[in-house]
Amino acid sequence: MNKINIAIIGGGIIGTIIAKEIKKLNPELSIAILEKRLLGFGSSFYSAGVHFPRGNSEYVRKMSLYSHEYYQKMITEGAPIYPLTTELITERNNKKDTLDSYLSLTEFMPIKSSSNKDIDISLLPEINIFQGKGCHYADVFNVVNLLIRKLRPLIKIYEGTSVNTLQKLTKGYQLGLSTGEQLEVEKVILSPGSWIAEPAWCDQVSSLGIRVKKIVAAHIRQIPKPQDPLTIFHDEDAFLLPCHNRGHWLFSYTSQEWDVEPQNIYALEPKDLSEARDVLSKYSPSLAQKIYDGRVFCDAYSVSRKPIITYLDENLIFAGATNGAGYRLAPAIAANVIKLLLQINS
Repeated sequence: MNKINIAIIGGGIIGTIIAKEIKKLNPELSIAILEKRLLGFGSSFYSAGVHFPRGNSEYVRKMSLYSHEYYQKMITEGAPIYPLTTELITERNNKKDTLDSYLSLTEFMPIKSSSNKDIDISLLPEINIFQGKGCHYADVFNVVNLLIRKLRPLIKIYEGTSVNTLQKLTKGYQLGLSTGEQLEVEKVILSPGSWIAEPAWCDQVSSLGIRVKKIVAAHIRQIPKPQDPLTIFHDEDAFLLPCHNRGHWLFSYTSQEWDVEPQNIYALEPKDLSEARDVLSKYSPSLAQKIYDGRVFCDAYSVSRKPIITYLDENLIFAGATNGAGYRLAPAIAANVIKLLLQINS
């Protein structure tokens, strides 16, 4: 039986950064990442990778700032992360609360109209629009693989491998893998994304009150111009992203389809595109008419709308329920996991 110091279940952006930062802190530890598909192929693969420095609480804003600075360093190192000018649209009555939710580094200033000529708010007198900075989008799958290329010689990686059983031992856990292999580990970090109800750990996480929600991002058949901004429709909890690396626009809106099972979410339905068109048509009827396809996946949400980073027992840590902000907050989540490990070991 193989023995490992730390096993990370879930090989998305969160699990990968956790592995990187633990190895950086203590190179002597043996670490394994276990992923049922390919690393980065869950929500990280489908994610638009949008980072806007904001949070619905002071706690999340601090996490957002930490992650922002982490990604800024990665940008200088050549990671596939692309800064964007940002425009923020919100109702005048919500102006103060909206701006307060963003970090000061965004430096939002009021403007009269959008620099995106396809957005027209002239008939919406109750709307304010601001322009700022500090946002970016990333090719998250390739960010994960950039990190993994450097980690591969240093850790054990199990791709296409499910964890079928998670058996508590006197000190640590025994993991039963789909390959038939058994791992004896001292600490388990559970970062399963939307796969909350897996038999191996559903009992351990049931008390956390996590729910899984569908996420829809529509693709718009129009090539964005180089100067086109990211537009955030704050009150709609939606955004319009110029995907320059793929040659199309992406419109993400908030679906209200809850308690879905990730294995059943794999293709768009007519209502998904219809809802996307309805939301976007308020601001850009011309772009809304060009929605024909997109992507659909799901993510885990907490009751508090704050990520959950907690120990379930002295040898099992949960890190997830990121409320659609897994990429945006991944570095801060990893930092908090390390704090928990240090607390447990002290």
